[in-house]
Amino acid sequence: MAKLIAAAVSVGAGLLVGAGVAAATATIVATIVVGIAVAAGAVAIANKLQKAMTPDLGSAAEFAAQGAQGIMVNKTGSSQPIPVIYGKTRTGGTRVFAETEGTVGDYENAYLHLVFAIGEGEMNKCSAIYFDGVEAGTCSSAGSTDPGSWSINSPWSGKVNMYFRPGTDSQSAISALTSKASWTDPRFRGIAYAYLRLEYDEDVWKNGLPEVTFEVEGVKVPATSDGTTLSYSDNPARCVLNYLVNTRYGKGIAPADLDLTSFADAETYCNTKGFHTRGNVSTNGTLHANLIDLLSSCRGYIAFGNRYRMLIDKASSETPFELTKDNIIGNIDYILGDKSTMFNKMTAKFIDESTEYKDNIKVVASSSLKTVDNGMDLETEIPMPFVKTESIVNQILIEEINQSRQSHMIQLKCTVEAIDLQVGDLVNVTNETFGITQKTFRVLNTIIEPSSEITLALREYDADVYGSSIISDELADNND
Repeated sequence: MAKLIAAAVSVGAGLLVGAGVAAATATIVATIVVGIAVAAGAVAIANKLQKAMTPDLGSAAEFAAQGAQGIMVNKTGSSQPIPVIYGKTRTGGTRVFAETEGTVGDYENAYLHLVFAIGEGEMNKCSAIYFDGVEAGTCSSAGSTDPGSWSINSPWSGKVNMYFRPGTDSQSAISALTSKASWTDPRFRGIAYAYLRLEYDEDVWKNGLPEVTFEVEGVKVPATSDGTTLSYSDNPARCVLNYLVNTRYGKGIAPADLDLTSFADAETYCNTKGFHTRGNVSTNGTLHANLIDLLSSCRGYIAFGNRYRMLIDKASSETPFELTKDNIIGNIDYILGDKSTMFNKMTAKFIDESTEYKDNIKVVASSSLKTVDNGMDLETEIPMPFVKTESIVNQILIEEINQSRQSHMIQLKCTVEAIDLQVGDLVNVTNETFGITQKTFRVLNTIIEPSSEITLALREYDADVYGSSIISDELADNND
């Protein structure tokens, strides 16, 4: 095992690491770099690895510590990070302006002007605004919305005007704000924001200034057909594509350097499975950590050969490449999983959209696997900041448990015949010493040696890990 770890680490430090492969490989594969190939361990392990690998973490770390409270709370100050928001979700905002003016009856400074920065980039819409968790106003139109587009609920009707700007680079200032307040040109180009004008009424505002939250449909994301045409979607493949190509808050990779066909295939698969990406990406986190968080919503990963590819850890219909004594060179390093990487119970923390975006916990446990494990609970806890429905959380947890039971790893060297193998491909390994015949593995990493020999890192593969759209039971160990 030490030899394999040393081989992986010697490649260098990578930026793009995906989530959702084998739990047993996480401590090994997470260090394999961009430039040859990139893959990572299970969602459960990958999020834990972030603490060791990146001192400045993304959404999952913040979410694990604070949950919904860290997202729904209103922040103040000019140094607060503005998130990138994907999909439909509810979020707080950063209060960047507050000023009073005007007179109503005997009350001076009767109007309070509030401006909240909500998110980076052009967002699709703000459909509702909440005061202290109660729906105060709704809007059915997308894009730029002013008071005429909003329906205000009691008791705030007549006491609040609501405005929203989606964050286009060409958006104009809100004249109602510039004409009444001292801020002369608050255009917020490229930032979605809301402006609220509150009129004082001691009966309406008897609890003081409310906590304001916004129900939004997040940034428009590129089509997988060209990597540039923007429209709204919460499909994980399109959200990851957006984060990779965006030059303002993402990696800034040119679409020509991406294998868009792989993103289109991932998009189709995510639609079939019902996977979604809904939540806030912290721009205070690293690209590396944020990308892991986004990929965790679909058990995806990024691979790099000639171009960046997006792959989903899923069943494959391809014919595996055969590796035998005829094309394997030298020794084989074979690694078995142990109780630290094989799970029979997983717990996920997530924000549940069916319960008004409150924190929820989902536990998936297998009594049959626990029996196999001599009655021990082999468990781990993971945050899922971008999954908002219990059924998808359940699906991901079951696949992660299943994959953790298929945890054998191999590193070997083979002849130039294997030069066309890429990350994600399947191979069959036959070796008399280990007593395996055409045992199927997935390629996690490829290195072309100066001698033209190919070094491969492989992870055990079993199509039964993935099952149907929603898997109904866990998979027992299948290491024969």
